[in-house]
Amino acid sequence: MRNSIENRDQVLEAREAALAQELQNVDQQMDHLASLRGVCFLFFVICFAVFFWKNYLAFLVLGILGVLIFTILVVLHNRKKQVYKRILALKEVHDAYIARTRHDFTKLSDDGSDLMVKSHAYAGDLDLFGPKSLFALINVAHTAYGRKQLQNWLLCASEERIDREEILARQQAVSELAQQYEKVEELEATTKMNVKKKGSPSALLAFIKIGLQESGRGMIVARILTTLGLWISVILGILISSRIHIASGVLLLVQFGLMTISYKQHAISFQVVEKFYPELRAYAKIFTELESVEVQSAYLQSLRKRLYGEKEGQAENQSASNQLYSLYRISLMVQARMQPLLYFLLNIVFLYDELCLHRLNQWREVSGNEIPDKLLAIGEWEALMSLSVLDTIYPDGCKPEIVESAEPFFHGVKIGHPLIPTNKLVRNDFSLDRGCAVITGSNMSGKTTLLRTVGINTVLAMAGATCPSASLSLSVMRLAASMRIEDDLGEGVSTFYAELLKIERIVRASKSDVPLLYLIDEIFRGTNSKDRTDGAWTVLKKLHRPQIIGMMSTHDYELCKMADKGEVDLSFYHFSEFFDDEGMHFDYLLKDGMSTETNAKYLMRMVGIDDSEDL
Repeated sequence: MRNSIENRDQVLEAREAALAQELQNVDQQMDHLASLRGVCFLFFVICFAVFFWKNYLAFLVLGILGVLIFTILVVLHNRKKQVYKRILALKEVHDAYIARTRHDFTKLSDDGSDLMVKSHAYAGDLDLFGPKSLFALINVAHTAYGRKQLQNWLLCASEERIDREEILARQQAVSELAQQYEKVEELEATTKMNVKKKGSPSALLAFIKIGLQESGRGMIVARILTTLGLWISVILGILISSRIHIASGVLLLVQFGLMTISYKQHAISFQVVEKFYPELRAYAKIFTELESVEVQSAYLQSLRKRLYGEKEGQAENQSASNQLYSLYRISLMVQARMQPLLYFLLNIVFLYDELCLHRLNQWREVSGNEIPDKLLAIGEWEALMSLSVLDTIYPDGCKPEIVESAEPFFHGVKIGHPLIPTNKLVRNDFSLDRGCAVITGSNMSGKTTLLRTVGINTVLAMAGATCPSASLSLSVMRLAASMRIEDDLGEGVSTFYAELLKIERIVRASKSDVPLLYLIDEIFRGTNSKDRTDGAWTVLKKLHRPQIIGMMSTHDYELCKMADKGEVDLSFYHFSEFFDDEGMHFDYLLKDGMSTETNAKYLMRMVGIDDSEDL
């Protein structure tokens, strides 16, 4: 384990140094070009000054040459500037990878708080979204599609249908991406540079869905006749008689009137183009980058086919990047009409607005229907990239063995919690293939962490990701939890009632034939001991079914004694602590059997609350 982490750190540090050096080299090149550009500017200014002063033709030639060289230097400097921005983005991406290995969440800005799902089966209990969450740790998506797809896969263990073949396909794709993490960083740098907002290109999608309103047939006929008449009258006026200019003036007034009507009619349509125009090159660059990646796994190949639009009889140029660049070129035509003078000239001489609208709608009919799915493909790419991050964080981790079984089971060797830094992480072996595992132990000893460790590893396994464990084998199963309970004073919901609602969701989920793993932490802590014990036993009996396994942590030793009734198949584990001259310590190692220890009085004494009288 230590060797794999040390090797990973060496590779990451070497790449960090290489990127820093590359950034420094490009920065120096930009400085040199800037200096040469300044000298060249001064040179041609002096040459032109001498020419105008002394009228020496040689200095005019030198000045023109200086302008040409200056222009070349400006172009080269701009290109180097783009290279610098690219390397800087790549370095920021790589720095985030290093931050993930150190669990430095201060450098991971996107925590997915907006993706939290209220009343979900386990999302809030397992810290999947929000500050210092699993999403914050692994997400490398910068588009709305990628963030949403990652959310879907992290939540898929709550669904009625979980497809083992889909999980295995994601595993294979994630493994392939993890083996070329530098390419994954480059892909992320592309999305980071080109997607400024986390929203989807809503204006583009609206255009694809609805289209743009074109002029009616009567308006088009009137514009054609007026334009032709204007051309003919101008030509005849030049060739025959100036009197024809009167007809030209009348036709020009008619053309202005028709243009005014057309402008008002199509103002909203062209505003839509203005909104999606800046996004076209951005997404086209992302598509271009993704299309250039050579892939082997079946899932990634299917994504590649979706990007290329490889359908029977489809032209080769229908790749996502070509389609968006084609729309970008049409949108450039629209940009020309945004200049007032050009607008009048183009629409007087041609049916320019009608031509733009026709070409936009023509593109929509040919390519528009394919773009939404290709945008979704970007999201799947980014989500797979995010899952592959765990291979970098945990180079000693494993790909779980996913088994299709009517009877659920979970067998983990040295499993760890991915949100605990490696230097603080204590790993445990844990297996469960029937009934409920009851976890006992003192406060802060590790009971809740174990439940969350099993839960979050199950989430990662169902998503198709690497797990921080030596080995893990589990069945395809749903997951439900009741761990983090919060009241809602605004809706009049007490802590106890909020817990009841969570338990009810678990019981409801258990009625399905789909295997289920449930996690319950300190059940019914908000009520008296007698009701807590009786209620907990009732829940255990309801959840005692062949297709269900679960874990429950508790301080209620009366509940543990009820195992003697034999109505529920229970197994017992515990955590413990030890004391020395420096105080109380936890080893966080799971042990067999029930705990009989408590540390509540010791903890109270630590904070100054004990039964001694005040002096």
